[in-house]
Amino acid sequence: MLADARAGELSETDDGRLAFLQATNRLFALADPAGAKRLIDRMSRTPARQDRNCVHAFLTVYWAAMGKPAAARESSERVAWDELPAVAARASAWAVAVAAGEAGSTADATAAAERGYPIPIRGYFVLTDAHAGALLLAGRIAEAHDIAEIFARRVWVEVLRQFQPICTAIVGRVALAAGQLGTACSSLESAGVMFAAMGETYGWGYRNQLARTTALAVSGKTAEAAAELILLEKLRHPGWRYLDYELAIARGWVAACRGAAREAISSTLSAAETARNHGQFAAEVMCLQTATQFGDSSRAKRLRELAEIVEGPRAGVAARFTTALSAGDADELALVSNDFEIMGDLVAAIDAAAYAAVAYRRQEARESGFTCATRAETLATRAETLSEQYGVHTPALRQSRPAD
Repeated sequence: MLADARAGELSETDDGRLAFLQATNRLFALADPAGAKRLIDRMSRTPARQDRNCVHAFLTVYWAAMGKPAAARESSERVAWDELPAVAARASAWAVAVAAGEAGSTADATAAAERGYPIPIRGYFVLTDAHAGALLLAGRIAEAHDIAEIFARRVWVEVLRQFQPICTAIVGRVALAAGQLGTACSSLESAGVMFAAMGETYGWGYRNQLARTTALAVSGKTAEAAAELILLEKLRHPGWRYLDYELAIARGWVAACRGAAREAISSTLSAAETARNHGQFAAEVMCLQTATQFGDSSRAKRLRELAEIVEGPRAGVAARFTTALSAGDADELALVSNDFEIMGDLVAAIDAAAYAAVAYRRQEARESGFTCATRAETLATRAETLSEQYGVHTPALRQSRPAD
């Protein structure tokens, strides 16, 4: 229907809206970013003021989706927000929230999401996903949980059943970030089944599969995680390039699950470098933290730099984690474990405690080593929130267990 619509036969406002809808459908529904960009580039040559406004709005969405937060935010500065059609305003708010969150500007991401929530058009879920994602990257995990819970209640109160799979996926992602692996695996599996049944093509199935693959790998489900990684590669959506770092993290966890620590570290460090080049500084922190959990301690200096750039507690705690691991500082690793727990990242807390146990043993401080190893195991049991089938099985935790 949109393809049959004739630009130039509509009002100036509707011409801009038509271009925005055509381009966003091509970007997401048709998985054709290059075609979407060509379409909007043609439209950008028009002198109509409203058309240009929708062009800037689409470019905000496009660059955010492509993982270029600086370009997205630059485009957003040219948008006359009050003059946008509602559908373009909501999508643009999502894009700014994604771009700001990826860049490490959590306050700006929250402000963008809150600006978009009142817009009277369905699409609340995209803002919830972006808002929660920014909070998770920052290490504000409890706040992300609250956002997901608010969305879940709204879905059921307003009987928006078509959004149930997305709601379930967001709940699963937040649970994974918190280390609640039972809840995460159950929710993400349910969402995946629903996405497959509805023939979803916009990329939400891919978004969900990223987290599901990681959750299974962290749980030590080697065969299942490897199978889900194969499916993940098949579902990969070119309109969601900003999540390339999450794909690398998923690959890294599957490699770690298999015992291939060097491959796991290589995957996450490579993704961190790409994120750095794209200005995705919060994503870079997440990659470097994950590499540290796999045993790498080579990026302490860079994480200390990022702690000055990226908002929220994660960057600072991750910098201390890597620095302490590099120095073999058992006392500091134990403190970092406590801080990760306070932050809400249970798996990172487990890994820091496990590395503290190893460091204490090297110093022949057996009692302290035993205490930290016990703490790691105790925290690991909290991941089994739904079923004993799911627990934490990380490289660090395996190292902390005494040989028989």
